[in-house]
Amino acid sequence: MNQTVPLITGPDQVRAALINAPVPAVPSVDAPVGIAWLRAHVPRFTEGAEHRRLRALVTAELDRLSPADLRHRARSADGPLPHVRVLAEALGLQGISVGTVALVAAHYQPYEPDNPAADAAVVELVTALGGFADDATAARICLLVQACAATGALIANAQQLNATGTAEQIIARTMDENPPLRSTRRVVDAEVVELDMRHPGLGFGAGPHACPGREHAIAIAAGIIEGSE
Repeated sequence: MNQTVPLITGPDQVRAALINAPVPAVPSVDAPVGIAWLRAHVPRFTEGAEHRRLRALVTAELDRLSPADLRHRARSADGPLPHVRVLAEALGLQGISVGTVALVAAHYQPYEPDNPAADAAVVELVTALGGFADDATAARICLLVQACAATGALIANAQQLNATGTAEQIIARTMDENPPLRSTRRVVDAEVVELDMRHPGLGFGAGPHACPGREHAIAIAAGIIEGSE
């Protein structure tokens, strides 16, 4: 967490902010394809009607995916960032570089400094997805990028738990004790604040920006846990 930003820790206050407070805005001006372009075309950093429109594109992609199929694929996944590879291949994106996705993910948040390598990585992903720099392409990229760190942390935290039980039980305990999303930001009383997300029931967020891929993330994590047993 970045302690230079005011921190809200109480679970009730955090939930209320998730439901009612907007995300920090990003510039909506036209920009060349790169990190700034991506941020301006994904639901993560938008509000209102535009958020609902862009989120619908993301959920349409998710609706094409079967969590059971993702879990099955994940059981035999290997190599670096297997969760990203599983998701990419299920989306029909076999040529995607998981390292490129990881580079974009590392610079995805608006408070991260500009990075030419990350801009070039976004261009590479747009090209790999057909070369059309439109909202549909941004939606597919954001699925990969947002799953990269979050689902990866869920898997790592679950494996570090060294718990027994079914994959679902291990994941549920992980979400309560060591969730992958540690914090997020909202604007409260015209001020950007950090929300402490380390509370049971808040691991996938709440309100309009709650994670639309919760079921898919759990399926991939469960498959990888099962495959490593």
